Amino acid sequence: MIFNLKLINTQDSERLLFDIVSRYPRCFGNILAIMDTGSPRTIISAKDVFLLKIPITHLEASSCIKGFGRGSVPCKILKNFKFLIKSNDGKIKYIEMPVSVVDISALQKMSQEMQENAFKIPTVIGLDFLRTQNMKLVVDFKNDSSYFEEV
Repeated sequence: MIFNLKLINTQDSERLLFDIVSRYPRCFGNILAIMDTGSPRTIISAKDVFLLKIPITHLEASSCIKGFGRGSVPCKILKNFKFLIKSNDGKIKYIEMPVSVVDISALQKMSQEMQENAFKIPTVIGLDFLRTQNMKLVVDFKNDSSYFEEV
Protein backbone atom coordinates (compact mmCIF):
# COMPACT_ATOMS: atom_id res chain seq x y z
CA MET A 1 0.00 0.00 0.00
CA ILE A 2 1.05 3.58 -0.64
CA PHE A 3 0.35 6.41 1.83
CA ASN A 4 0.72 9.90 0.38
CA LEU A 5 2.42 12.72 2.21
CA LYS A 6 1.90 16.41 1.53
CA LEU A 7 4.95 18.44 0.59
CA ILE A 8 4.34 22.06 1.59
CA ASN A 9 6.43 25.21 1.76
CA THR A 10 6.24 27.20 4.98
CA GLN A 11 8.33 30.12 6.19
CA ASP A 12 11.20 29.52 3.76
CA SER A 13 11.32 25.76 4.38
CA GLU A 14 9.74 22.61 3.07
CA ARG A 15 7.83 20.10 5.21
CA LEU A 16 6.52 16.60 4.63
CA LEU A 17 3.15 16.33 6.38
CA PHE A 18 1.23 13.16 7.12
CA ASP A 19 -2.31 12.69 8.46
CA ILE A 20 -2.85 10.12 11.17
CA VAL A 21 -6.00 9.41 13.17
CA SER A 22 -5.71 8.62 16.87
CA ARG A 23 -7.65 5.54 17.87
CA TYR A 24 -6.30 5.55 21.40
CA PRO A 25 -9.23 4.82 23.78
CA ARG A 26 -11.32 7.94 24.46
CA CYS A 27 -8.73 10.07 22.61
CA PHE A 28 -9.99 9.94 19.04
CA GLY A 29 -9.07 12.63 16.54
CA ASN A 30 -6.93 13.76 13.64
CA ILE A 31 -3.27 14.65 13.94
CA LEU A 32 -1.23 16.40 11.27
CA ALA A 33 2.36 15.22 11.76
CA ILE A 34 5.68 16.17 10.22
CA MET A 35 7.91 13.42 8.84
CA ASP A 36 11.30 14.06 10.42
CA THR A 37 14.13 11.85 9.18
CA GLY A 38 16.35 13.40 11.84
CA SER A 39 14.17 12.12 14.67
CA PRO A 40 14.76 8.58 15.91
CA ARG A 41 11.33 8.49 17.57
CA THR A 42 7.73 9.45 16.99
CA ILE A 43 6.57 12.23 19.31
CA ILE A 44 3.02 13.37 20.01
CA SER A 45 3.12 17.14 20.55
CA ALA A 46 1.93 19.02 23.63
CA LYS A 47 -0.85 20.55 21.54
CA ASP A 48 -2.11 17.15 20.36
CA VAL A 49 -1.78 15.58 23.84
CA PHE A 50 -3.89 18.46 25.16
CA LEU A 51 -6.50 18.47 22.35
CA LEU A 52 -6.97 14.69 22.37
CA LYS A 53 -6.90 14.57 26.18
CA ILE A 54 -4.37 11.73 26.18
CA PRO A 55 -3.98 10.59 29.81
CA ILE A 56 -0.32 10.81 30.77
CA THR A 57 -0.23 10.75 34.58
CA HIS A 58 0.23 6.96 34.74
CA LEU A 59 2.93 6.81 32.05
CA GLU A 60 6.60 6.34 32.82
CA ALA A 61 9.07 9.12 32.16
CA SER A 62 11.14 9.06 29.00
CA SER A 63 14.20 10.98 27.89
CA CYS A 64 13.51 14.63 27.17
CA ILE A 65 13.06 15.92 23.65
CA LYS A 66 16.06 18.00 22.64
CA GLY A 67 16.94 19.95 19.55
CA PHE A 68 13.98 22.33 19.45
CA GLY A 69 15.48 25.69 20.27
CA ARG A 70 16.66 26.30 23.82
CA GLY A 71 16.35 23.71 26.54
CA SER A 72 14.47 20.47 26.40
CA VAL A 73 10.87 19.31 26.61
CA PRO A 74 9.84 16.67 29.19
CA CYS A 75 8.06 13.64 27.87
CA LYS A 76 6.74 10.21 28.75
CA ILE A 77 6.44 6.95 26.86
CA LEU A 78 3.06 5.68 25.67
CA LYS A 79 3.81 2.03 24.94
CA ASN A 80 0.72 1.23 22.89
CA PHE A 81 -0.47 4.27 20.97
CA LYS A 82 -3.19 3.20 18.55
CA PHE A 83 -3.78 5.10 15.34
CA LEU A 84 -4.71 4.56 11.74
CA ILE A 85 -3.48 5.78 8.40
CA LYS A 86 -5.27 5.78 5.06
CA SER A 87 -3.69 4.69 1.80
CA ASN A 88 -4.12 6.71 -1.36
CA ASP A 89 -6.71 4.14 -2.54
CA GLY A 90 -8.77 4.51 0.66
CA LYS A 91 -7.62 1.39 2.53
CA ILE A 92 -7.05 1.69 6.25
CA LYS A 93 -4.01 0.40 8.13
CA TYR A 94 -4.32 0.10 11.91
CA ILE A 95 -1.12 0.65 13.86
CA GLU A 96 -0.12 0.21 17.48
CA MET A 97 3.37 1.27 18.50
CA PRO A 98 5.22 3.01 21.33
CA VAL A 99 5.49 6.79 21.02
CA SER A 100 6.81 9.62 23.15
CA VAL A 101 4.25 12.13 24.39
CA VAL A 102 5.01 15.59 25.70
CA ASP A 103 4.42 15.69 29.45
CA ILE A 104 2.07 18.67 29.64
CA SER A 105 1.76 18.37 33.43
CA ALA A 106 5.54 18.84 33.79
CA LEU A 107 5.37 21.79 31.37
CA GLN A 108 3.12 23.61 33.83
CA LYS A 109 6.07 23.85 36.23
CA MET A 110 8.21 25.58 33.59
CA SER A 111 8.36 29.23 32.57
CA GLN A 112 5.61 30.71 30.44
CA GLU A 113 8.05 31.11 27.55
CA MET A 114 9.08 27.44 27.71
CA GLN A 115 5.42 26.37 27.76
CA GLU A 116 4.60 28.52 24.74
CA ASN A 117 7.60 27.19 22.84
CA ALA A 118 6.70 23.59 23.70
CA PHE A 119 3.16 24.07 22.37
CA LYS A 120 4.58 25.27 19.04
CA ILE A 121 6.46 22.01 18.43
CA PRO A 122 4.47 19.77 16.04
CA THR A 123 3.81 16.06 16.26
CA VAL A 124 6.69 14.22 14.61
CA ILE A 125 6.77 10.93 12.74
CA GLY A 126 10.23 9.52 13.39
CA LEU A 127 12.39 6.81 11.91
CA ASP A 128 10.94 4.31 14.41
CA PHE A 129 7.67 4.47 12.42
CA LEU A 130 9.44 3.47 9.20
CA ARG A 131 11.25 0.60 10.95
CA THR A 132 8.36 -0.85 12.95
CA GLN A 133 5.86 -0.59 10.10
CA ASN A 134 8.23 -1.85 7.37
CA MET A 135 7.78 1.32 5.34
CA LYS A 136 10.03 3.06 2.92
CA LEU A 137 9.93 6.80 2.42
CA VAL A 138 9.99 8.08 -1.14
CA VAL A 139 10.49 11.76 -1.90
CA ASP A 140 10.58 12.69 -5.59
CA PHE A 141 10.94 16.45 -5.95
CA LYS A 142 11.10 16.29 -9.73
CA ASN A 143 7.62 14.76 -9.94
CA ASP A 144 6.28 16.53 -6.82
CA SER A 145 5.56 13.20 -5.14
CA SER A 146 6.19 11.91 -1.62
CA TYR A 147 4.79 8.85 0.10
CA PHE A 148 5.29 5.90 2.43
CA GLU A 149 5.18 2.47 0.86
CA GLU A 150 4.91 -0.88 2.65
CA VAL A 151 7.80 -3.18 1.82
